Parts: sequence; structure tokens; C-alpha cells
Amino acid sequence: MIDPIPFFYDSINRNAIVVKPKKPFYDWVYYLYPESPVTKKEEANIYLVRERDSNEQTENWLKKNFDKIFQNELNDWHTDTSDWPQKRTFRIFKEWFEYEIHSMILDLEETEIIKD
Repeated sequence: MIDPIPFFYDSINRNAIVVKPKKPFYDWVYYLYPESPVTKKEEANIYLVRERDSNEQTENWLKKNFDKIFQNELNDWHTDTSDWPQKRTFRIFKEWFEYEIHSMILDLEETEIIKD
């Protein structure tokens, strides 16, 4: 009989918000770059925020701070801010992006985490 391998990990004191573009976002990209249509992004951006007691609290943080993420997502594709949608509300953020909130961030590596 094989002994089970124990998993030891460190949790990180952050919550994660995973942001994935939806069709309205890609429509905007297509409007700017009709010669290079994009319909799907291979990877999602993950935003780490201060750990909160519940996903509801993280969602409340997102409602107040969504525009930082919105701007970063726009900037990933197009850096000229004059072409960005000027009216950016949380309702529009939810139309343009799907998001997931995760409270368990586990570090399975032994190397140090480095911020760039």
C-alpha cells in the first residue's frame, strides 16, 4: 500500500478577482482594430486584493474600485485613453466582464513571491 503524499502549503493573505472579457469588450476591440478581430482572450487577469472576511465584502470593494480594473483591462489592449469608453459604471463593467471572487489563495512553491 502506498502512503498518501501530504500536501503542505501556505495560504496568502489576499483574495483574488479573476476578470474575463465578454462580447461588448471584444466588440470595442474590433471597432478599434477591425483588421485583427479577437473573440477570446486565452488568459484572464487575476487581481489580488486585501483579504476580507467574506466574498460579499470583496464584492463591495469591487463595486467601489472597479474602474481601476476596468482601466487596466482597457490598457492591456489599447493605450490611447481618448478611445476608451468615457462612461464606466459598475453596471457597464459587469456587461463587459465576467468576474469571479476567490478567497483561498494557496502558494505551493517554496520560492519567494516577488512584486514587479
